[in-house]
Amino acid sequence: MSLTIRQQVAARPGCLYSNEPREVSFKAGALFSFPLHSTLYDEDAAQIRIPKNVKLSLNTASVDRKQMADFLKIGIVHGVTLKISSEENGALLPIWTFDKERSADHCQTGLGLNIEGPRIIRLAAVTDKGFKKGTPLDVHVFGFVSKGG
Repeated sequence: MSLTIRQQVAARPGCLYSNEPREVSFKAGALFSFPLHSTLYDEDAAQIRIPKNVKLSLNTASVDRKQMADFLKIGIVHGVTLKISSEENGALLPIWTFDKERSADHCQTGLGLNIEGPRIIRLAAVTDKGFKKGTPLDVHVFGFVSKGG
């Protein structure tokens, strides 16, 4: 049984990403890593399918310093927020925000999210405003996949 994450950014005018779906599968015992494309829209969230007897532990989120510097120079944004939702609560709620004015680090460790399947969750990287010119920004999410109980 494999855990699968899939993100497809909708085609919109000025969209910086391909609208082709990106999908990666991870087996129990694998390190989990995925670059979430950030957009203004919750609908562009990645969907993670966690099968029965599989557990996903999310520990760290980060942004690349150079990519963030380029993004902040060209964009009109202040930062990006990592959001999560579950089947029980479909609202995407913030779990980490990188803010150019307030954040000292480009990385957040100790997220401590442990999700056991069968379950479907959504993860999104949402910017606070639009883009002036084209430069993408990814939020990198890290953890591991293990056998569940």
